[in-house]
Amino acid sequence: MSWRAFFGQRWQGRVSFHQLFWWDMFSVGTLVNAFFSLASLILLTQGASGGLWLALHLLVLPYNLFLVASIWRHRQASTLSRASAGVWLGATVLV
Repeated sequence: MSWRAFFGQRWQGRVSFHQLFWWDMFSVGTLVNAFFSLASLILLTQGASGGLWLALHLLVLPYNLFLVASIWRHRQASTLSRASAGVWLGATVLV
């Protein structure tokens, strides 16, 4: 599957809501964020410049925004799932 198809399916709601919410955002998204956060913390503790570790930490932000926007656009999204996605986004940015 190409990247264009991957993102297009999620943006257009052609992926099941369960997969988008639980697998793409909570499972994979959380692991990707944990990896980038850990890498940026390692750079910070090693004395890297502030711009480098912060850029690494924020590098995944567009993907996070895409996932949350895809959830908000999905026809099966409830108010609770939209709120959960917003809380997840806030947690990934702050942590």
